[in-house]
Amino acid sequence: MEGVDHGPVTGDEAFRRFYERMDRRAVATARRLVGDPVTAEDLAAEALARAYAHWPKVRSHPNPDAWLLRVLGNLAIDHVRRQRRTSPTDLHGGSSAADDAVLRVDLARAMKRLSNRQQEVVVLRYLVDLPEAEVAESLGMTTGSVKTHLSRATRRLRDELGDGPGDQTSEEAPA
Repeated sequence: MEGVDHGPVTGDEAFRRFYERMDRRAVATARRLVGDPVTAEDLAAEALARAYAHWPKVRSHPNPDAWLLRVLGNLAIDHVRRQRRTSPTDLHGGSSAADDAVLRVDLARAMKRLSNRQQEVVVLRYLVDLPEAEVAESLGMTTGSVKTHLSRATRRLRDELGDGPGDQTSEEAPA
């Protein structure tokens, strides 16, 4: 019955609501990070299990969604690192899978050099694919602050990953 107070929400009920709200988002984010849908499901399940194990801490966190996505990002980074160590090259002569893994590890390293706030903004905007206004609302910021953090973070990531014009020196340029 709508409008009827059924008493306080228990910890398990609060987690169930959190899980239902975040499960699909966690899987989609993990898939963007690792590329493989089966691994993405596993990583999302592990992140949600950790959230449940630490639910009193997560529930009182200023932004439980960001907490979960940060844990998920760390799990994805660990997975990519393990994958890189166990299969550094593609056995079929090409190296696209290895190149993707290397890029993910490089990106993960570059992301760790950003401030915590920049990491949160980048993850929510580009990995979770939230509009800037929703990122701002979820982090308790103004849209202008989100834009500033995104601009600074992407500039730094480009500098560290060499994704801009003039990155090759004349010695590195192909002949």
